Parts: sequence; C-alpha cells; structure tokens
Amino acid sequence: MSTLIALVALVIAVAAAAVAWRLRRANKALRAETIGLLWRLEQADLSAPRTAYAELPPEDRLLSIRILNPLELASTQTKAASMLHKVRPALLSKMVYDQAAESLRERLADEGVVAEVKVHAGR
Repeated sequence: MSTLIALVALVIAVAAAAVAWRLRRANKALRAETIGLLWRLEQADLSAPRTAYAELPPEDRLLSIRILNPLELASTQTKAASMLHKVRPALLSKMVYDQAAESLRERLADEGVVAEVKVHAGR
C-alpha cells in the first residue's frame, strides 16, 4: 500500500514539474515578446506628426487604459469592496478590470465597433 502511495506521489510530482517547466517556458517567451514590444515603443518617434501614425498598419496600434481608482469604483458597486481591498487588493483590482473590460466590450459593440478587449497584467 505504501508503495502505491509513493508511486502516486511520484507521478503527481513529475506532473507538477512538467507543468512548472511549461509555465516557465511560456513565461520566458512572453517576457521576450514584452521586451521586444517595449523596445519598439522606446524607438518610436513620439514627436512625429499625427499623420505619421496614419501610415502604421492596424495591428501596430493599441489603445491602453489604466484604471487609477479601482477601490473607489468597486466601492460604488458593493460595500464589501473596502473589506476585500484590505484582504486581497490584487483580487479586487482584477475584478474591477474584468468588469471594466466587459463594460467597454459591450459599449463598443453597441456603437458598432469591432474590437478585441483584453486585460493584460504585469509590466
């Protein structure tokens, strides 16, 4: 019986190691892509006239929004937000961003805008 338990534990450990390895590999790839995008952003001539941006292909354009008051927004929706903010501020922020993304997605669709709305975390 103890051999079976040891074997199951070994299988679980190997599976966990494989998942951790794949996640590290994916994380490295995402970091490399982020560094490349940051480099492209740093190299961009932000002083160029707006007509220069008209020459950019659509896939090189991105609209970025940072919510500066997530606690205040959440507090308007529920009284438990301040309590959640004290215990799990990252979770509250995630919930606010997810709700804002959904709201933005709906409003853009109402206006006939076909857009991909995603929430990106990290720097």
